[in-house]
Amino acid sequence: MRLKNRAVCVVAALFTVAASPSCFGQADPASEPAVLAVAKVLPAVVNINTERMVRRTVRDPFDDFYSQFFGYNRFRPREVRQTLQSLGSGFVIDPTGYIVTNQHVVERAADLKIHVTTNDGKTYRARYIAGDDKNDLAFIKIDAQPVFPFINLDNISPNLLGQTVMVVGNAAGYGSSISRGVLSAVKRDITVDETEYKGLVQTDAAINPGNSGGPVIDLSG
Repeated sequence: MRLKNRAVCVVAALFTVAASPSCFGQADPASEPAVLAVAKVLPAVVNINTERMVRRTVRDPFDDFYSQFFGYNRFRPREVRQTLQSLGSGFVIDPTGYIVTNQHVVERAADLKIHVTTNDGKTYRARYIAGDDKNDLAFIKIDAQPVFPFINLDNISPNLLGQTVMVVGNAAGYGSSISRGVLSAVKRDITVDETEYKGLVQTDAAINPGNSGGPVIDLSG
């Protein structure tokens, strides 16, 4: 009888321990501010793939050798066409399909093919509208009729140093990727490859190739 009572006590104790978390209550992860903020903007974030045809001249490696002895090049230089591809991100700012991205993602748009993949997995052709090299911003537009989810630019919040921010985009070609950090600095002016960029924000959130053009959001979305 004692053994049986002792066993009942042990089972009861285990049940109490297992049940205790629900007694105190756990926060629903779906209600976390970061989760809600991402869910708010993610439908409007797009992946951008570009293709550009370039021409380059290829010379025979023995040209200099033959010209040294015979005074002429044995083979004429030939032209080779090559397709260059790049990745980027962007976000829709208008239900008709206008998108903000970085200028360097869609530069040289005259000979560029732009493909945009929305968060629901559909791919559309897009065209270049305008761009600004100094601020590294560009507008493109999807050539399609659907009404697209969009981010309202009227909801832009002030930039506060130290506030939590998240980067949403097509990191390394993996769409809908999220990284998190803080706003480290504002109004940064930097020079890259002789191009000066003004008024940039700085964050320690991970930004990988393919993130360019994606939104940086706070916990309110």
